[in-house]
Amino acid sequence: MDMNDEVYFISDAHLGSRTQLGEREKEARLCAFLRALRGRARALYIVGDFFDFWFEYRSVVPRVGGKALFELYNLTSSGTRVVYLGGNHDFWLGSYLSEEVGIRIYAEPIEVEHDGLRIFLAHGDEYSGDAKYRLLRRVLHHRFSAHLFRVLHPDLGALLARWASRASGEANPDCDLSLFRERYAKTAQKKFDEGFDAVVFGHLHSPLLRERDGKSLLVLGDWVRHFSYAMLKARRFSMLRWEGEGC
Repeated sequence: MDMNDEVYFISDAHLGSRTQLGEREKEARLCAFLRALRGRARALYIVGDFFDFWFEYRSVVPRVGGKALFELYNLTSSGTRVVYLGGNHDFWLGSYLSEEVGIRIYAEPIEVEHDGLRIFLAHGDEYSGDAKYRLLRRVLHHRFSAHLFRVLHPDLGALLARWASRASGEANPDCDLSLFRERYAKTAQKKFDEGFDAVVFGHLHSPLLRERDGKSLLVLGDWVRHFSYAMLKARRFSMLRWEGEGC
């Protein structure tokens, strides 16, 4: 089947963040969405926090999101290019996802081109104005921190990860939204001045599409409450909600 020219963008599914029943419902909807992309999507960009936590030991991977990974494998096998940017919950992405699932992994913001449009993608937590958070982010992203974590037994590591996730919450407090959106708008304008046509962020769990003078700023929302995603087709962006049920 010939591939269409549709390009998709999602973020913040936070697989593993809910109770067992809640996770089954969320993952089922996500899997139905991923199946629907087969034969339609030229590319899918996952802009961070697909997992609520992810860490690969040398011979162990987390027991979370297996059905979604199966659908992502089928998607890459069908010819769709799947690109995954690490977020602030799943920044320790490793070779398992690239070697076994066929996903292209990036730890930092990237730029891509589709339909002649230059697109800048970043999870978005990089633009926090909190100096303590920026310092913590640098420490956690350091290779030595990953080495120390690998010393822990996987069950203990998973327990600590769940505790850290609950402490940070599934989404940013409402009071942070306007401040983050202001920073996103300033960052996007800088990228527009550099010649980019679109800027895509995740992290805020609140979908947004703002278009002006042929430039597009997108915040992707989440798959926790909004089940939102963006689509690029014929040089036009759309912000959509997955209305189909899981199965």
